[in-house]
Amino acid sequence: MSSNAPPMLSQQSALPRLPVPPLEQTVTRLLESLSPIADGRPSALAAVSTKAANFLQAAERLQQRLISYDKTQSGSWLEAWWLELAYLSWREGLCINSSYWIVLADDPRAYGLATAPAPLVPSDPGYSAGRVCDSGSYGEFQIRRAVKYIQHTLDYKERIDSGLIPVDRTKSGPLCMYQYTRIFGVTRIPRPGCDELRQDSATTHARTITVVVEDQLYSVQVYDDAGNRRRDGDLEDDLQAIVADVGERSARGDLDPAVTVLTAGHRDRWAAAYAKLEQQPAIRATLNAIQESLFAVSLDTTFSDPPNSVNAHQQTFKCHGTNPGHNRWYDKCISYMVDRNGTVGYVGEHSPCDALIPAFMLEHVSKAISKEELSSTQPSARTSGYQPQVQRLRFAGIDDEVLALVAGAEAEVVQAARTSTSRQITFSGYGATWIKRVAAVSPDALAQLALQLTYYRIHGVLAPTYETASTRQFLHGRTENARPLTPEMARFIRTMCDSSSSTTDKHNALTDAAKKHQAMLRNASSGGGVDRHMLGLRMAYRRLAPLPNEGPMSDDERRAIEEFFDEPLLARASSFHLSTSGLFPSKYLVHTGFGCVVPEQAYGINYIIEGERIKFGIEGKTADVGKGTDVGRFEATL
Repeated sequence: MSSNAPPMLSQQSALPRLPVPPLEQTVTRLLESLSPIADGRPSALAAVSTKAANFLQAAERLQQRLISYDKTQSGSWLEAWWLELAYLSWREGLCINSSYWIVLADDPRAYGLATAPAPLVPSDPGYSAGRVCDSGSYGEFQIRRAVKYIQHTLDYKERIDSGLIPVDRTKSGPLCMYQYTRIFGVTRIPRPGCDELRQDSATTHARTITVVVEDQLYSVQVYDDAGNRRRDGDLEDDLQAIVADVGERSARGDLDPAVTVLTAGHRDRWAAAYAKLEQQPAIRATLNAIQESLFAVSLDTTFSDPPNSVNAHQQTFKCHGTNPGHNRWYDKCISYMVDRNGTVGYVGEHSPCDALIPAFMLEHVSKAISKEELSSTQPSARTSGYQPQVQRLRFAGIDDEVLALVAGAEAEVVQAARTSTSRQITFSGYGATWIKRVAAVSPDALAQLALQLTYYRIHGVLAPTYETASTRQFLHGRTENARPLTPEMARFIRTMCDSSSSTTDKHNALTDAAKKHQAMLRNASSGGGVDRHMLGLRMAYRRLAPLPNEGPMSDDERRAIEEFFDEPLLARASSFHLSTSGLFPSKYLVHTGFGCVVPEQAYGINYIIEGERIKFGIEGKTADVGKGTDVGRFEATL
């Protein structure tokens, strides 16, 4: 960062607030987005257009309620509702369903690696998919690499605390940096119906991290009582002490129950268990210690075969490759996992911040680590006479009711892992360089065209599609849906699948769809999207009191509002069979993934467009659950 760069939060007061879009604009754009979903049924589109006209006449009162409500909110009219409805009130398990996973680049200088008894070779049928093996042990390189990630992540936190992260910018100006303050010391707490987030001075100024080994939790002091950082060798001794302690306790049958798996499963099950656990003072202290830690690090005994198999790596970090849902604390915003051979992964709890912000951190941290070599002949610096500073966090004395809930969570997550298929798709034919210079279209638009055409060729229907657009140009802005399935996109797909179409027809359709796609992204990013405003109008109807000058709502008005909100075509358009999001070009983020949002014939796809290749992380359900979902065919078709 240059000496004259502004402090991280210096531009916050200059950021505009997220606007409440004009009502007619939103309804017009919504109707346009429904045209491809109507799929050649003019009567269906005409019917919803009539309902939309009636809605416009009745919903102005909702618009005014929303505008008035916005004036009472410190951040934006959307912020609290989005956190509640998109994340905290969603009751499905975090593992696969909500949390995203990232595989970070391996260190080619790794040493002391475990190998499979009969390693896969390229001629083996399962070589490209790879497999996850369990060594039953921990490695020196694994411990040392974990410490490197701990230390450089603490470096990044100190940069945030000091305001030294440069303000992110686009051509339009500075972006909101608030989400950077929502990474460290954030823990999701399960509550019936709707969870809570805990982040306060005790958690953000914590001096500890939580380490998880074989579902046993330990508190590790990364700063001493004077606030000084522990040295690398000292932290290595801490982790070695934890591994040794767990090994000894396992040998004599003295391990606590795997409460960790509850964090992976259904939130109401976890809430019921949590309510009982926090009644016990010792366990309440354990839960408090986890919350009052900066982040979590899990050490696994598993490793990938072949060693550089990204597909095996992502299985480990998606849901633990051999023991689904175990050895993680999914409620922490930051969770690192380090396997036996030192491959590092990350699972993010999505509610406090969008994946983009931790991804920036991971790129920065991984790049810094790549410049440091860990050698078997060069020990880390340590304090003479240092004694490990770790504390075991106990879950002792758990009753049968909670143990039954643990067993229920285990069964649930095993089933979720069994029915989830995910893989890395790397297209190396070209990347952003060729797309910009030769194809002369937006790389993101071309990726979306390819994804939606792929879906159509497999399933024979157009896919309602979600694409994340960032609204960080606004104060506390997060995301909007770009609604990339446009009429132009639909025409492109049909033109490509029409054998009578000429190359010129196809090229014209492609460029038209790409231009419209860019316009949709701009609209969404600049506060002119559809989905968040519709959410706000629904909340204005359901939760906001009438304004003092608002007349009584007639039965006809109420009916017009409810008929539009309940329109089946709107519901179908929001059942996203393609849920997509792109990240920045990255050398160190080798795989990024998240789960699909509906189970049947649906895919969750994160992609990274680099200069010379495009990386797709894709997840879908197995054939029995997905009702035609086929990740393998998607890969081949794409």
